[in-house]
Amino acid sequence: MKSHASKRSSVAQVFAPFDYSGTKHAIHFSLGLPDPSMFEKLPWPDAFDQNTGVAASDLPQYTDAVGLPELVNSLALRYGVRDNQVLITGGAAQAIQLIAEAWIDPGDVILTEDPSYLGALRTFSVMGATVIQIGMSAEGLDLNELESTLRSNTHVKLFYTTPAFHNPTGRELSRNHMARLAALLAQHGLPLIQDLVYAELPYAQAVDWLAPADNVINVHSVSKVAGPGLRVGWVLAESDIINRLTQLKYDGGVSPIVSNVVLGLLQSGALDRHIGRLRQHYRAKRDTMHAILQCSRLCDPEYVVPSGGFSFWVRLSGGIDLDTFIEAARRKHNVHLTHGRQYGPRSGDHVRLCFSYLPIFEIERELAHLDDLHGKLYTPSHSPISTLENLRGSVARFSV
Repeated sequence: MKSHASKRSSVAQVFAPFDYSGTKHAIHFSLGLPDPSMFEKLPWPDAFDQNTGVAASDLPQYTDAVGLPELVNSLALRYGVRDNQVLITGGAAQAIQLIAEAWIDPGDVILTEDPSYLGALRTFSVMGATVIQIGMSAEGLDLNELESTLRSNTHVKLFYTTPAFHNPTGRELSRNHMARLAALLAQHGLPLIQDLVYAELPYAQAVDWLAPADNVINVHSVSKVAGPGLRVGWVLAESDIINRLTQLKYDGGVSPIVSNVVLGLLQSGALDRHIGRLRQHYRAKRDTMHAILQCSRLCDPEYVVPSGGFSFWVRLSGGIDLDTFIEAARRKHNVHLTHGRQYGPRSGDHVRLCFSYLPIFEIERELAHLDDLHGKLYTPSHSPISTLENLRGSVARFSV
């Protein structure tokens, strides 16, 4: 039977659905997935443990739209906010969707950087928004271009960013820069949405991000630090904003059983100890990828070394057509890359290289495959020939 599809459904056809099962049969450098080997390192609490303070009769039941009250209170204490400034969501994805629904009508404008997080770009596009992406300087967003855009466009409704280890560039955007951005947006009555899912994973000093206040709305998640299968995220914002978002939540609340697991991890301190292990684990992977890239002809060596998060953002060297390279990598080595233009119209010569999911030996092997492929597509007389052996040897000699 043929039926008329909504405009949102038609727009969604442009984007591929998430297929985790498929990722297990290919090498995906473009997906920021946590390392599954670390899941077993976390001492998972009993989902029905009542030592958390949640009654046994409340666990299999619906819960409040704002979330399990005990988890709301625990998160409020963790971040130094009031309970009415916390909303539990089905991961960061639902949080972003609720924010879009609360502010956006079809044709309205959302601002973000070029490049920006693909998942958010998808959500905003499906909601019918016009997404305008603004260039980034060495410090972060080009504030002069932002101010010019705000003066010339009266339909802007919000600004979205990932300041703590920016997705996909890996940059850490300073608190001072973000404060200037928030102040400029406030002059125009616009909210700043900070997606902070990587904020717990710095590889040096802790990140100092803007707290939720006035026009600043923060989105968090346990996906990168515990497990994305939990599907637990939260929004921190002023109470009137939390109320606005809660009115758009039509479900019976995020699962109390899963919420109780997260609550148990927080109360016991197990999650914070695990985060410490994750920082060391992912830093070692980052160092491996950085060492290989510095000895490879694959990309220009002047890239930002991420001080947290899951990925590098690199420019393919040698003037090779990126579409040709991506197709050859998939066909010859089953390595999947995402073209930079999908992250932003000015980013067409870049690719995202994630180091989080793959074991180190696979990172070494597959980057060597990509390096070899690059040499076959572009072989100037002065180009050095890299081999798997010398790439692996470089790892032991180079560390950040």
